[in-house]
Amino acid sequence: MERITDYYKFTYSKEDEGLIVVLEDYLNQKREDIFNFFDSSLQREQVEINIIPTKKEYDELSKKIRGMDSIPNGSIGLSYDNKIEYVSLHDYKNTAHKFSEDKYLEKLDYFKKTIVHEYVHFVGGLYCKKNNLDWPVKFLNEGIATYLSGQKENMNIPFNYTLDDILVSKTCYDAWYLLTKYIIEEYGKDYFLELFGNNELATKEAPRLFEEAKEYYEKRLERIF
Repeated sequence: MERITDYYKFTYSKEDEGLIVVLEDYLNQKREDIFNFFDSSLQREQVEINIIPTKKEYDELSKKIRGMDSIPNGSIGLSYDNKIEYVSLHDYKNTAHKFSEDKYLEKLDYFKKTIVHEYVHFVGGLYCKKNNLDWPVKFLNEGIATYLSGQKENMNIPFNYTLDDILVSKTCYDAWYLLTKYIIEEYGKDYFLELFGNNELATKEAPRLFEEAKEYYEKRLERIF
């Protein structure tokens, strides 16, 4: 099935028809804030959002796109070339995000925020394309998608990480989120975007920012206790 608007082209199975309405409404609420963060003058290009019925199908597609032999069980979304591939909530039972029936609303909220996470990658790609920038370093790219999607908002996450977790790890979302949050809230959006658009500068500044963030979160934890 398909649903096409000015901003989205959804493809999905009959089983997901009701979820599409929920996703579209949520994306509409968040869309302009995301564009305004990067650049309000960016062209609002249409993104193709494919809700894939099963994790198995998603993994096979992802392996081809990413050139990987296997896909982590926690991976449920992928953004590339104005497309988002996303595992249906109905098949979360076959992912690391499986849940019991009493947690449905909680997981629905996660489902909505995760599609926003992928949409942030899409808008970030438009920003890079407009400004002829290289794809940003992973810790900032994933950090800003996690930050703007609100996936970890209001969570008391300890900053128990190393610089290697920031720079080398493939799946350290908590650390990337906390560092991004620190940069934006202490230095401002413009400085973050300067780092986002300059991989050499971001890598050079990372050790200093990591130490500052570590000290900041340790002091905040001391105030709590």
